[in-house]
Amino acid sequence: MVLYAAGDWFHEHYTVSLQSPVSLHFQSPVVIAERVLSGAASEAQFDQFGHRLSAWQQYACRKFGSDCRVALAIQRAENPQGKCEIYHYNTDGTLDWGYFQINTVHLKRPGLNLRDLLDCKANIDFAYQLYTERGFQPWSTYNNGAYLKFMRQ
Repeated sequence: MVLYAAGDWFHEHYTVSLQSPVSLHFQSPVVIAERVLSGAASEAQFDQFGHRLSAWQQYACRKFGSDCRVALAIQRAENPQGKCEIYHYNTDGTLDWGYFQINTVHLKRPGLNLRDLLDCKANIDFAYQLYTERGFQPWSTYNNGAYLKFMRQ
């Protein structure tokens, strides 16, 4: 009975998601994050047609707070599969990396390296830093409105 109660408590407070694909290197395929119960997180979940937010989406919601819904719509527009270790070539010769598709022009910043951009947590943290500096302007999917198709009306 105590084990069931502990499992119930865990489920109310944390989300467990499998990362895909499961890699054969020393990386855990399981991500555990504290569940976000805010209104913005509920709206973002509604945008996903009732699918639960992944652990990384929960983490992003904690970072972006009331702008969680827009941030996750931008993330899905930039990276629909929600992969951490992904990149995209741009016509100007730059690359976009990771969960929020951070452009390589930002590698000029002290303390930021390519490995950081491929780490989901570090990528979300840097996306939030960009957001606090410039709003959502650094993302082309925000500027051209492509993110809106990932928000249910």
